[in-house]
Amino acid sequence: MTVGEKIKTFRNIRGISQNMLGKLAGIDGTTIRKYELGSRNPKPDQLLKIANALGVSINVFTDFDIETASDVLTLLFKMDDQIDMEIDGDKDEDGNLILETIYIRFKHPAINDRLAKFAKTKKWQENLLASKDAFPSEEAFHQEVTQMNETCEQIKQHLVDTNIVVKKGVSGIAVKVFPQ
Repeated sequence: MTVGEKIKTFRNIRGISQNMLGKLAGIDGTTIRKYELGSRNPKPDQLLKIANALGVSINVFTDFDIETASDVLTLLFKMDDQIDMEIDGDKDEDGNLILETIYIRFKHPAINDRLAKFAKTKKWQENLLASKDAFPSEEAFHQEVTQMNETCEQIKQHLVDTNIVVKKGVSGIAVKVFPQ
């Protein structure tokens, strides 16, 4: 998804017009339209204004290229520094973690709730892919997979649509109120 498509998705989730988003962000509504169409890309300061107006983290507009073990570990270490999480697993007789059993557990119910919903969505996808033979044709199967992928992407967007504070040592909920 492009940045413009993500802006449009969250704007539609909020049920506000391009002009209203523009007013909330202090940006002209026609500029929002250009961002959504992809004819212009917002500069970081504009994107931050849009994220704040939509009540989402600017990170939802960022695509991370995670290709190496270093990329994954860097993100995990950053998360460990800032949120309450636990990395654990089964241990062998010497007390060492068994590599195949390592897991990450978050100590925040909002994160766990969203992860459980994401896991359910992933299971739907797996079940669909496993049922390929039940479809009358290859085309019907591909149409269903395309629809499922779109649905899963929408679910993911809704799951990240939260501004609940989860930083270590901080509790509470940040709420953005949108004018009607």
